[in-house]
Amino acid sequence: MKKLTAVLLALIMLLSFAACGGKDKVETTTNAPSQTEEANTKSNSSANNKGENKEDDSGDLLMTLYMDCDSDDYQSLTGKIESINTGIDPQTSAGCFRFVSPKNGVTVRLEAIMWSPIVDDFEVTETVFEISTEKDKIYEFDCYVTETIPDYRLVAEYGDMKAKYYLAMDGYEVITKLLMVDEGNTPEEITEDSAFYNLCVARAASKVFYEGIAEHNDPAVIWDTLAYAVTLNEFKMNGTEDYVNMIGLSEWEADAYFSTIYPTLDESDTELPEDGNVVAAHFSTGEKYLVEPYTFERFSTNEFYGVEDNGDGTYSVKIRIDDYRFEGYEEYGLAVIVEPDANSPFGYVITDVVDCELPRG
Repeated sequence: MKKLTAVLLALIMLLSFAACGGKDKVETTTNAPSQTEEANTKSNSSANNKGENKEDDSGDLLMTLYMDCDSDDYQSLTGKIESINTGIDPQTSAGCFRFVSPKNGVTVRLEAIMWSPIVDDFEVTETVFEISTEKDKIYEFDCYVTETIPDYRLVAEYGDMKAKYYLAMDGYEVITKLLMVDEGNTPEEITEDSAFYNLCVARAASKVFYEGIAEHNDPAVIWDTLAYAVTLNEFKMNGTEDYVNMIGLSEWEADAYFSTIYPTLDESDTELPEDGNVVAAHFSTGEKYLVEPYTFERFSTNEFYGVEDNGDGTYSVKIRIDDYRFEGYEEYGLAVIVEPDANSPFGYVITDVVDCELPRG
């Protein structure tokens, strides 16, 4: 009986050790996704959005970003860690990041970006990595942080929700733990100083100067209008009216202007006039178009009369155009009808231009 008892005790002890083994083990993996793996990730992300995500109840929180590898917050993260290889050497510990999502299927991207003053937004030049999260899993990556204009941004997307973080030094406070929550789709206010306002001026002036043909999307009018919008923002950017130097646009910049000013038109079906004010450039130059500075302001002025909510999801940007081409001058009150569009870097697209009454006095 004593021998049987001893054997049973030994078995119990062995089972206990087996159960405890690896309890606090940290698993580290390296993620350098191939094109096939990226495709599988996107497929899994789509499946998660339709299925598993319905069980998540973490609200607008997409993920938590840990930005100081020496902080207690960063060091307290234990468990399964996936290391994402970015190929970037941050030089300092300020470039070591970790993030955790409370949801399955959040798409997280690290984007290389470049500031475009003529669009007043960042152009994405490269996607460094893109993954679909597993709930509560820890991810880490390296990336350098700039002191002024950022070169990279981290984007988290989940259905209609989106959050961004620009990898640049704050200059005011050190944040070690950042909650990245849905930023909503509320576009920025349209003001006289905004880049988008100059696109509205171009459409309004085009209607006045090309009365009778602007409404029919004549190719010459379309490209003159685009050139005018680009020129207005170029002058604003440089603070001078330079009628000599051509304005080079990257493919992204050119598409941003065209799709915002004429969102319903297919650019490939719009013939570019050989003698127009927009000159096609070879792609080898790194520019899609070279724009000859062009402005209706040699013959007109404009005044901003504010923005009115139309109550149907659109807004009226009210502008007065004064036409000085003939003896004396004529005033025109115009409403440029716009609607928010998260896919446009300007935040809006232009849908129509109509006559309107402007307040007097």
